Amino acid sequence: MSVNATIDPCAVAATEETASSAEALRAVCVTYGTTFIVLFVVYNLLRNRFPTLYNVRNSVPDLNCDLAERSYAPFAWIPGVIKVSDEELMEQCGFDAISYIRLLQLGAKLALMGCFIAIWLIPTYATAPTRESNALVTDKLDELAVGHTYSNDPRLFGTVIASYLLNFFAMYLLYNEFSWYIAQRHKVMVRESPEHYTVYVGNVPNELRSVKALNDFFAVFFKDDVVEVQFAKNIEELEKLREEHEKTAKKLKHAEAVLEHTGERPKEMTKALGHIDSIEHHGGHLSELDAQISAALDALQAEWEEHEAKVEQQDLSALADPPPSIRDGAFVSFKTLQSATAAQQIMHYGTPFALLAKEAPPPQFVFWKNVGLNHWKLQATSILAGALTLVTCVLWTIPVAFIASLAKVQELKKDYKFLADAADAWSLFDDLLAAVAPLALIVLNSLLPAILGFYCKLEGHIGTPSLQASLFNKLTLFQLVQTFFVSAISGSLFDQLTCLTNDPAGQTIRILATSLPSQAVTFMGLTIVQTTVGMCHELLRMMPALFAFIRRYVGPRLTEEERKEDFFILAPLCNPGEVDYAALFAETMLMFITLFVYAILSPISSFVMLAGFCCLNVGYRNQVIHVYDPANDTGGSLWPKAAGAVVVCMLIAQVTVVGVLGLKEGQATVPLMLPLLLCTVLFWRYLQQQHFRAAVTLPIVECYAADQAKLLKDDRGLAFLLGAYKQEALVRDAHNSSVDVTVDGSGGGGADIEASTSEGARWLPQPPPAR
Repeated sequence: MSVNATIDPCAVAATEETASSAEALRAVCVTYGTTFIVLFVVYNLLRNRFPTLYNVRNSVPDLNCDLAERSYAPFAWIPGVIKVSDEELMEQCGFDAISYIRLLQLGAKLALMGCFIAIWLIPTYATAPTRESNALVTDKLDELAVGHTYSNDPRLFGTVIASYLLNFFAMYLLYNEFSWYIAQRHKVMVRESPEHYTVYVGNVPNELRSVKALNDFFAVFFKDDVVEVQFAKNIEELEKLREEHEKTAKKLKHAEAVLEHTGERPKEMTKALGHIDSIEHHGGHLSELDAQISAALDALQAEWEEHEAKVEQQDLSALADPPPSIRDGAFVSFKTLQSATAAQQIMHYGTPFALLAKEAPPPQFVFWKNVGLNHWKLQATSILAGALTLVTCVLWTIPVAFIASLAKVQELKKDYKFLADAADAWSLFDDLLAAVAPLALIVLNSLLPAILGFYCKLEGHIGTPSLQASLFNKLTLFQLVQTFFVSAISGSLFDQLTCLTNDPAGQTIRILATSLPSQAVTFMGLTIVQTTVGMCHELLRMMPALFAFIRRYVGPRLTEEERKEDFFILAPLCNPGEVDYAALFAETMLMFITLFVYAILSPISSFVMLAGFCCLNVGYRNQVIHVYDPANDTGGSLWPKAAGAVVVCMLIAQVTVVGVLGLKEGQATVPLMLPLLLCTVLFWRYLQQQHFRAAVTLPIVECYAADQAKLLKDDRGLAFLLGAYKQEALVRDAHNSSVDVTVDGSGGGGADIEASTSEGARWLPQPPPAR
C-alpha cells in the first residue's frame, strides 16, 4: 500500500501536535529538573536535622533496625544505601521491599541495554533521507525516532535487530531473577510462622462443620499431624461489645489522666443524668461490658460444646444442621511443613469448590468478616467487582484523554483564543501548559488505588496478600490500558477524525507512522515527573510532616499513649505508615512498557528511563531502610505477578513495533519480527509450566529438611501455632482461659486425635463402591 504523497491540510494537522516535541521535552526537563535539584538539596540539608521525620525507624524503638542506625553526611546516604546488600534489606526491611528494589534494578539493566542500543540506533534513524512519506517530520527530536524513516527504509532492519537484543536480554534477566526469587521465597517459607504450617479450608460441608469432624477428617490422611482447627464464627454482637469496651477503656484512661494532671475529677454531661463523674461513669460501664462479654462468651462456648458433644455421639441432626454461628471456613494447622504443603495441593472433596484448601494468610492479615463467606455470595461479589472495574475503566478514558490533550499546546491555542492570547502575553505560557499534562495525569492516577481498592474489598478476600494481588492486577490494567494506550491514541487518532474521514487508509498510515513514535515525549514526561516531583515528595515527607504538626494540637493528646495514636488521617511522626507495594509495582509496569516500546521507536527515551529507574531505586532504598514500617510485608507475594506483567509488556511492545513496521511498509522487516513474538510466547509458556508454581510452592525435599531441623531444635515446639488463627474477640482476658473448643480440650491435636480417628472415620464421606 502506498502512502498518499500529497501534503494536504489534514496531513499538516496530523503533525502539528508533534511540531514542538523537543520544546515540550525541554519544558518538562527544565521545570521539573530545576524543582528536583532545589528540593533534593533541601532534603539533604534537613535530613540529619530532623531524624524523627527522616529516620523514623531509628527514632521509634519498635521499628528500629541496624541499617537505620547508620548515619550519613548530606548526599553520602546515596552510596550508603546502594551498598546495602540484598540479604540485609530482606532481613530488616522485608521480602516485599527487596522484591520491589530488584524489579527496579531489572528495569535499570534493561534501560542500560536500551542506552547501548540507542548509541547506534539514533544515528540510524537520524540519517534517513527526506522522502515524500517522511517529509512532514521536521522536529529535531522526532528526527531521532523511527518516524523519521521513510516507507520500506532499509534502516528498519535496525529496528528489528534492536527489538531482538532488548527482548532476549529481558528474557535472560527474567530467567535469572526467577532463580533468585524462588531460592529466597523458599527460605521464607520454611520459617516458623503460623501461615506456613496452616491451610485455609473454605466451603466446608455441613457434616464436617465442627472442630472434631474436620479434625478427624484430616487426621485420617495426615495421621497425628493435625495440631488445631479454628472455625470462623459469626460473633457480630460480641465484636460490637468488644469495640465498645475498647472505646470505653480509652475514655476511662483519658479521664484518669485528666485527674492526674489537673487534680480535679473530670465531669461530663449526659441527657439522662446531667453532669456526672467521668471516672465513675466509664468505670461502671466498663464493668458492665466485662460482665456482658463474659456472659456472651459463656453462651457461645456452651453452644459450641453442645454441638461438639452431639458430633461426638454422631447425632445426625448436628451433622446436617450445625449452629449458624459456625461459618463454613476454617484454618487447619499442622505439625509439619510436609503435611501443610500437601494439604494445600490435594483435592479433598468430590464436590467442586467444597472443602477447598489454599494458603493461609498471616494471622495479622486475616479479614475475619470475609472468612467463611457463602460460595455463591463470593461469586456474585467477584462479578460485581469486575463489572465496576470495567465501567470505571471506560469512564476513566474521558479525563485521561482530556489531560493528554493538554500536551498539544498548538492545537489548544487554535481551539481556544484565550489560551493564544495568554501565550502571546507571557512567553513561558507554552512551556507551563506542556509541563502540566504529565503532572495532572500522575495526580489523576493517584486516585486509583483508593477506588480500585474498594472494588477489591468487595471480592471477599480473606487476607491482605490476595487483596494486594487483586489490586495490583487492576492497577496494572489501568496503567497499560488508560495511561499508556489512551494517552498514546488520544494524541495520534482522536483529534484526527476529520482527516480520517477524508482519506481513511492514507491518513491512518501517515498519522500512526509519524505520531506514535513521537508520543515518547508524553511518557518521558511522565517518567520525569514521577522521578523528580514524586521522589522529592516521597523523600521530604511534606504531607506526613503537616499531618503530624496538626496532630500535635488536634485530637486526644493528654497521655503518651494518646499522642502515639492516629486521629482520623492525622498521624504522629512515630507512625510512619507502610509502603503500598501494589501501587508501586503497578506504576513500575508503566515504566516497563514505555521502555520496551520506546527504546525501539524513540531510542533517546532509554536514557530518561535509566535515570528514572536508578532514582527510584536509590530513593526507595532509603525510605524502606529509614522510614517505613515493614509490618505489612507479605513475603514477596507480588513479585511473580509483576514478572508475568513484564512479559505481557514485552508482547505488547513487540506487537506495537510490528504495527509500526507494517505502517512503514516494511515488507521484509515485519516477517522478521514474528520469530521474536513466537520466542516470547514460548518463553512465557515455559515459565508457566513450573517456574510460577515453584515460586509459590515449597518442594517436599525442603519441607522434610526443615521439619527434621525443627525436630532436632524443638525450642518453641508448637506454641507459635496454638491460637494463632483465633478471632480476637473470642480470646478472654489474660487471666481467663480461651473460649474456643478443641477435640481434647487442651488446644487440639495430641494423643487423643489418633484415638478418635477410627471412630470418626466411620461417618466420614465414603468413596463410591467399586464397579
